[in-house]
Amino acid sequence: MKKLKVIICKANHGVSAHLPELDGYVIARETVEKLKKDLREGIQFHIEGLYEEERKDWMNDDYEFEFMFKDIPSLVEAYSDFINQSSLARIAGINQGQMRQYVSGVKCPTKRTLERIETGVKQYARELQSVVFDYA
Repeated sequence: MKKLKVIICKANHGVSAHLPELDGYVIARETVEKLKKDLREGIQFHIEGLYEEERKDWMNDDYEFEFMFKDIPSLVEAYSDFINQSSLARIAGINQGQMRQYVSGVKCPTKRTLERIETGVKQYARELQSVVFDYA
């Protein structure tokens, strides 16, 4: 099964995304949730509009998505039901004031800071996956 990278970034009044494996396809929605909801249908519509010689082998099979975020505001918006800027700062070990500037788009984090945030989020996810209840 093909894994398609979906690169998401903040837009004026919402978010937009493009897929490197799918030339010419761009989607924009008010929220990441709406974008994810409409993504598969939009891709299918795009693929159906291609000439046969433009289609790649993976387009005839099922595929899954890997979501990549170009900025902190779109990440926080995407998972706002689970994390906020304070919890993201705590998870990543970053000052809350600094995180507020990243979330608002006033400042852009360095590559090293993005790596810290990604590492923190993945470590937090592993911790949550290890939760087990004793039903006895």
